[in-house]
Amino acid sequence: MRRLLLSILLMLLITIMAPAGAEVGPSDLTSGIGRFQSVICMDVDDDGRDEILFGSYEGYVVSVEYRGGDYRVDWRSEKFGTRAWGLIAGQFDDDPAVEIMIGDGDGDVRAIDGITKEIEWRSDTLVRDAHGLHLHDVDGDGRNELIVGTGFKTDQGWGQVYFFKDNSSKPYDSLPPFDSRLRDIHIEDLDGDGEEEMIVCSGAALGDVAGEGYFRIFDLGTRELEFMSEDLGGCVEGLKVMDLDGDTVPELILSTGYRYRDGYLMIYSWDGEGYSRTFKSENIGPKAYGMDVGDIDGDGDLEIVVSNMAGRIYIFNALTREIEWTSPQLGRDILGLTIGDPDGDGDLEIIAGQGGYVGKGDYTSGYSTPHIYIIDGKTRRMEAILGEEDPALPVLQILLLISAAFFIVLAALIVRTIVKVRTANRNRPGLNR
Repeated sequence: MRRLLLSILLMLLITIMAPAGAEVGPSDLTSGIGRFQSVICMDVDDDGRDEILFGSYEGYVVSVEYRGGDYRVDWRSEKFGTRAWGLIAGQFDDDPAVEIMIGDGDGDVRAIDGITKEIEWRSDTLVRDAHGLHLHDVDGDGRNELIVGTGFKTDQGWGQVYFFKDNSSKPYDSLPPFDSRLRDIHIEDLDGDGEEEMIVCSGAALGDVAGEGYFRIFDLGTRELEFMSEDLGGCVEGLKVMDLDGDTVPELILSTGYRYRDGYLMIYSWDGEGYSRTFKSENIGPKAYGMDVGDIDGDGDLEIVVSNMAGRIYIFNALTREIEWTSPQLGRDILGLTIGDPDGDGDLEIIAGQGGYVGKGDYTSGYSTPHIYIIDGKTRRMEAILGEEDPALPVLQILLLISAAFFIVLAALIVRTIVKVRTANRNRPGLNR
């Protein structure tokens, strides 16, 4: 009887003290999550489910997976350099596993095996903020090289592009420094000449000035500059290259912004002689940085989804360029966004990372609790908010404590009664004859 009562009490205490297993709380997310496109949705561990991965200001990469009807933390990396905001996944070496590529604010880049989560490769330390990562078979040998864009947030032209192979920690090639904050890179044949170009986006100014930003196009083979845009008025953070209108000419989709100033969605394409702008949105800033493109509602037309510092998400029709939907104001600093199907239901969701980072005295940084917003692409309904504290949890814990106290008292009374009865029975005359 005593053992049974003690087991019940132990189970009650474990229930009270253990965190809710199905919750992804703020401490799991750390802070400053997903900034500058460091949020991806992909099956990196080959288990048949797409994980949501995001980098954080503290230097962690966290993987969240949908299992058993809820989102749970699947993996959390060791602590790397602060601002682990360079994050992509793809094939970098010759094993079959996907690599998670992580660049941090100290200028270090690592390749982590998606299944074992072991570090397989690490670069030499580069210029700070190695955030612009791209995997591509640059030399046509059938294996991807890693291209890294760097550059701390300064007015100095420290930004540099490096080229790596998986067999060496040293870059085998680089471009001379220019601008800073080289956070998005892509390689594509933009003009239909059969030769690939490399697009590099940048920011170029800080302080109380209006901000500068550019995209440059280099010949991939010769590394020579072919085109440089006009000043776009702020950091060019988001970049996608897709054929939006079906004419076989890919468009450059760009999202821009700067501190508390205006931000825009812009579209450029090859016009036969250069790259001309075909669209510029109304002001959707500040810092319209998070951006992705996909047919999120399954109607056969592409949508462009953009998020900003003010906490709003915009959905544009990729053909008409009209805004189809604007979210209510969510938490501030939604600076990273991707489209995916993390719950495996066959429908696409918008996955947006939100939250400023703690411990930085920069007035442009938010200090809000971090969240991952998961929004249904068709209905625009909020499916989940990761990082929310359950408001009923404290009440439930108090009720459990009261229940546990009641059972403790009840158990003590039962044990005491049993002891008294047994003692009385032993002391009754003639009972042991």
